[in-house]
Amino acid sequence: MKLTENAEDTLEAIFLLSKDKKVVRVKDIAKSLNSNNASVVTCLKSLSQKGLVQHEHYGYVELTEKGKAIARDLYKRHQLLYKFFRETLGLPSHIAERDACRIEHYLSEEGLNGILKLIEFINQCPEGSPVWLTNFHYFLEYNKYPDRCMEKREKMRVLLDMESAQQGMIIKLSGSTDIRQDLLKRGFVPGAIVKIVDKIDEILIVLVNDKKIELPLSLSKNIFVSVTDPTLHN
Repeated sequence: MKLTENAEDTLEAIFLLSKDKKVVRVKDIAKSLNSNNASVVTCLKSLSQKGLVQHEHYGYVELTEKGKAIARDLYKRHQLLYKFFRETLGLPSHIAERDACRIEHYLSEEGLNGILKLIEFINQCPEGSPVWLTNFHYFLEYNKYPDRCMEKREKMRVLLDMESAQQGMIIKLSGSTDIRQDLLKRGFVPGAIVKIVDKIDEILIVLVNDKKIELPLSLSKNIFVSVTDPTLHN
């Protein structure tokens, strides 16, 4: 169901007010939204027609079960965005709150869902804060890259440029989304150990964590590795 910005804000306001109040009135909603009673009543009429609220003219306001479900999702979305701006990007709380309100209404649905999935992944991943996020916080604080980033970058090279006697760890994948997904399905996952076995025509034969895989040369240019074999320094 497509709702206007005002409708979403009103549902979320009712949801939050109902947590602290036994009954929610129009004037409470208007105060929460920094609006006026007439505007709130107009919005409530529309929401009532959609089956999202129960409301008598200037009387108590209550969310229907359908309205509660939507309001709960809106609140969760807002909280995730706030946490992203506050904790991941390190913005002051008032700016994080303001930007969370703005972005949830003006981003495309696809863009917003992508950001929300990223935030949820960061929050729920059992490995805790990923290394790249820790490095990013360092970059935000000091406006320079951590030494470990520069050291890895110096060692990083395209898989195709590795010698047969060398092995390395996959650091990152490049290319379009389709190319990266293809490489992941083949087993080229960041953190895996890879070693070149042979090169036949346009096919690169490699070991990825001891599993032999045939890879088109064209795709090998999208795999970046950090060489770990000591022969590199001889």
